[in-house]
Formats: sequence, C-alpha cells, structure tokens
Amino acid sequence: MGFAWMFLGYILLLGTNFEIVGVTLDVTPDVVGFLLLSHGFSVASRYCDCFKISKILGTLGIPFSLVYLTAELSTSLEILPLSAAWLNGINYGYAVFKLIFSLCLLYSLYLISAQTGVEKLRKKSIRLALYTAFFFFGEHFLPTLLPQFGIVLDASKTAGLQMLLNICCIVINATLIFGCYMWICLEGDEDMPDNRKHKYKTPFDYFERAEAKKTKGAARTRTHKKK
Repeated sequence: MGFAWMFLGYILLLGTNFEIVGVTLDVTPDVVGFLLLSHGFSVASRYCDCFKISKILGTLGIPFSLVYLTAELSTSLEILPLSAAWLNGINYGYAVFKLIFSLCLLYSLYLISAQTGVEKLRKKSIRLALYTAFFFFGEHFLPTLLPQFGIVLDASKTAGLQMLLNICCIVINATLIFGCYMWICLEGDEDMPDNRKHKYKTPFDYFERAEAKKTKGAARTRTHKKK
C-alpha cells in the first residue's frame, strides 16, 4: 500500500535545523522526504483514489523544498544572501504549504480508514487534523504569544521550543501512518505476494519479524498446554 514509504518520508519532514561549522543545515532534508512520500502515494494510488490530491501536493513538495533548502543554504553561506523580507516570505510560504500538505495527507488517511472500516484510525485522523493546526499556530506565533503571558525567553530557547512543537506535530501524524501500515489491508490484498522482498532492510522488516516470532511462540505455548 505504500504506507512504509509514507512513514519514512514524513519523518524526514522534521524541521531539525542545526548550525554545523557555521552553516545552518537541515539534518532531515525535506526534499528526500517528499521523494519518499511521492513514491508511497504512487504505490497507494494503484489500489484506491484516496491519495490523489496528496500525490499532487507531494510532487509539488519536491521543488518547493528545494527552493527552501537553496534559500537557507545561500543565506547561511552568504553566497546569494536574500533580504529579510524575501527570506521570511519563503519560510512562511513553505510552512503554510507543509501545513496544507499535512492536512491533506490526514484527509487521505481519513478516507482510506473509512473505506476499509478501521474506525479507530478514522477518528484519530480527525483529532490529529486539529492538533496539527494547533501545533502550527503555536510554532509560528510563539514569539508573539509568550510575552503576552509574561514569559520572556532568549531567541535560542524560543527557537528550541518552536522546533519541539514541529517535532511533536510530525511525530504524532507519523503514528497514524504507521497505524495504517499495521492495520489496513484492502479487500483482495490479503493474498498478495510480498513485494517488499528486497536486499536492503527497513525498520518495518525487523518489526514484522519480531511480531511473527511472538505470534509463533504464543501458538506453540497454547499447543503445549493443550497436550
């Protein structure tokens, strides 16, 4: 269904910007994340139309994230420094795009959960849409909100809190994608061949192997007790 690629790609959208040797770098590059997400959407689109809009936005995210990355690196390296107005415009424009993309992805997961009858995931997708809007508002308006409550922090601490809000938003939404990976199987897919037999391993392969061993061990215990 492509959920594994979506999960790995969405995790890479974490806004983890750190200064390394005087250069601000995103250690989880969004462009790689959007590439993985787009692949996941392409796989999922073979089975349903729930990810049609998400696929379009995921594809647009590739050039948008490249523009954002280029602007950040150019300013940090002082190769082609942009004015504060241009840099703020790019930053906020890209942030709004990521918000729209995340909400659209949650809507796609809502549709696939409703289509497959997984009520728990359907309800979770609604809650996470509200949380996503809340975290976005908190992240980008935190410098304005804190002084109103009498809280004064230096710029580095405020930036750290903003990064934490972004991480929380990405992580909770990623749990929904992982839930879909674990629980959703479209009708007719039960006997599909395993297309994930590849030379490299992902965390999902190890997780499934551990779950299979646990299930097999429990079955042997039940059999032994019956004897």
